[in-house]
Amino acid sequence: MSDTSTLAVSDEFRNSLTDLTTNLGNDFRNKAQLSSPATFYYNTRQHLVSNNRGLLSWLYVELGIVQTLIDQPVDDAFRHGIEILCPQLDETDIATLQDYLRTSGAMAAVIQARKWARLFGGAGTLIITDQDPARPLTIERINENSPMQFRAVDMHELYGNYDPQEMTRYQLSTTTPFQYYGIQVDPSRVYVAKGKEAPAMVRGNLRGWGMSEVERLVRSLNQYLKYQDVVFELMDEAKVDVYKIQGFNQLLAMAGGTEKATIRLQAANMIKNYINALVMDSEDDHEQKTMSFTGLADMLPQIRMGIAADLKIPITKLFGVSAAGFSSGEDDIENYNSMIESEIRYKAHDEIISILKLCCQKLFGVVPDGLEIKWPSLRIMSAEEQEKIKDFQFNRIMKAQQMGVMSDIEAKKAINTAGLLPITIVETEVNYAAEREKDETIAQGDK
Repeated sequence: MSDTSTLAVSDEFRNSLTDLTTNLGNDFRNKAQLSSPATFYYNTRQHLVSNNRGLLSWLYVELGIVQTLIDQPVDDAFRHGIEILCPQLDETDIATLQDYLRTSGAMAAVIQARKWARLFGGAGTLIITDQDPARPLTIERINENSPMQFRAVDMHELYGNYDPQEMTRYQLSTTTPFQYYGIQVDPSRVYVAKGKEAPAMVRGNLRGWGMSEVERLVRSLNQYLKYQDVVFELMDEAKVDVYKIQGFNQLLAMAGGTEKATIRLQAANMIKNYINALVMDSEDDHEQKTMSFTGLADMLPQIRMGIAADLKIPITKLFGVSAAGFSSGEDDIENYNSMIESEIRYKAHDEIISILKLCCQKLFGVVPDGLEIKWPSLRIMSAEEQEKIKDFQFNRIMKAQQMGVMSDIEAKKAINTAGLLPITIVETEVNYAAEREKDETIAQGDK
């Protein structure tokens, strides 16, 4: 009988341990925690920051890191402007067109719209003319006297009118009309810029637009901001004054003791800060304790690296930190340039072509055929490298001219176009040189 009761107690003890272990969350009967997707659910929000206009606006206004990650890639993409190519426009026409892009604010609107697209997930360049905004834009009616303005608007200022019965709901098609502060705008007057496209399951929540760049940075930015908050709090507590007063506990137990202790400590602090001296009883004591920041310096590079990895932007661009160790940073810059080419320049290419057509119609009264643009290289060369390239170009042109592949006039134009010399060679000067060569040839023939 005693054996049976002992066995029952033993079973109860084992069952209790099993239940306790299970309740603690380490159930050995389930699959390994490393293979469980529960961690993914714990680390996802499952709601979009892109729809929170107020939060994104204040993040951009108040946090320098957010401004940098939004503006820096766009500014780098348009840093050297664009090169306009068109067989029907001469150099004077192209210079006039470039000047109008700058003075009219057309290029500035395109740049700003790309920044709003990165911040909010969507934006657009709005074309404002004297035509009815609710009707399609007629380019042929634009002339040199027609008022025309370019305005960058974000997705919350310019939203689409969707028909819930249509299958294309929440998709910005070419026929989707827009509303701009209560004014209906035809889609032909808006050049849309979208952020990164979301998966189909959550795409409807974005109303046809893309995702904000901040969407994928919530965890990294939280780490960065938390680090700054911790450092700020530690700086406040880095130096602490410790006062040891004889009979302090008894003083607090007395009536009015707290007020007396407060007055005494405040007076001591004021005198110490004012005359850099402290007078106290020989039984009392005062000391300063300084906190150490061990380990904090090692955390910041890792946090910065996480933000840079999420954005595909080098740390040198985000934080101004030079490349460490034996790395020159060239590979990081090349990857960054590839991101700019694919995510900013490629998406803005068609929009700029369309705006150039509008500008040509206003300036010249016609839209030329073969209008194209060329993006300058993103790579920044040193002064020495630039001079070497100019030498190679100049030698190539002169060799082609000497071999008869190029005429003097063509060589002069090539040199002037590339800016290989500090002066502009005038065409008559080249003709004089040719005449001198001709005279020398005739003189040698007479001899």
